[in-house]
Amino acid sequence: MKRTSRTDLPRTIAGVPPVGTPLSDQERAVIAALRDIAFGEVEVVVHNARIVQITRSQKFRFDER
Repeated sequence: MKRTSRTDLPRTIAGVPPVGTPLSDQERAVIAALRDIAFGEVEVVVHNARIVQITRSQKFRFDER
């Protein structure tokens, strides 16, 4: 029986699909939330390796005069 070495395994990091794999609608929504915010937070909730919720908290900063 042939032993499998680490070099025989597919080269992915933490289950990330290979480059060139199309993005899902959920992945596109995360990217859109990041692009549309200047100051704040984007929280992504994942269950069973699927994005189930995206929460965006935006901060507005005002110059003091």
